Amino acid sequence: MSKPTWAGWWAARSHVCQIAQLLVLLLAPRALADRLTVNPDTQLSLDFQVPGMTPCILLPEKAYDPEACAGVPQEKKVPPASHGGSVRALVFLQQPGHVFIFTLVSIQRPGIGQMYDRHIQGFIQGTLKNLSQEFGAPMQAGGDAGKEYTLERENGVPVARWEYTTKLPDSDPRTNTANAVVYLIPSRDTLDILSVSTRRQDLEAARFVGEQVISTLQLPLTIDADTFGGDMTYAVWWAVGRVLVPLVLVLVAAGWIGWRYLKARGR
Repeated sequence: MSKPTWAGWWAARSHVCQIAQLLVLLLAPRALADRLTVNPDTQLSLDFQVPGMTPCILLPEKAYDPEACAGVPQEKKVPPASHGGSVRALVFLQQPGHVFIFTLVSIQRPGIGQMYDRHIQGFIQGTLKNLSQEFGAPMQAGGDAGKEYTLERENGVPVARWEYTTKLPDSDPRTNTANAVVYLIPSRDTLDILSVSTRRQDLEAARFVGEQVISTLQLPLTIDADTFGGDMTYAVWWAVGRVLVPLVLVLVAAGWIGWRYLKARGR
């Protein structure tokens, strides 16, 4: 007695499902291994593996690879924590003719992650002012369609993206790292700031590389995602101002490290 047609179809379907489950088991460990937890406090994780580029991870220390970071010794090359800001990650992504410096700074304050539109605007303007004073050169912010920043969702997490350029003379070595794409990643009591620093002429490429990394973001959501970047009739300026100092110090320190890295690589 032959089996009905549906029985053969069901057996084939079960076989396909078993193969799919096996592939998931084989591939999942690699995916988890590639993603790096950069802030243990919030469980923020990112994958810095970008096709065609070699990552040099100085921070977190557990991911440091001397071979990948040839020419950049890890010791005494990492900017220290200061003024309430903690440097969680420092990663160089390189390919022939291009170097992109990823810096992640974590600021912890009660309720700091619930930023409204005016908070974000105030943060950007204050940061530009402080960076302009530090570099001694005019700064300019830019975004999509002339906006100061752009709100986007990455795996359910609201992220504010903006960028800046610095008008330094080409003879100034800091021009190699004085331009950046910046991402504000909020948790309830933590604000993680990821910047991708590079040369002015490489800023478009930095946008592409930054999107590749930020698209891998994983973070347990602890705020009201719909109100992040929303309207508010007043701004808590003191909360905005308190996060500026550590960001400026770290960006300048990361730029100095990047300049020494480029010099060591003979660029």
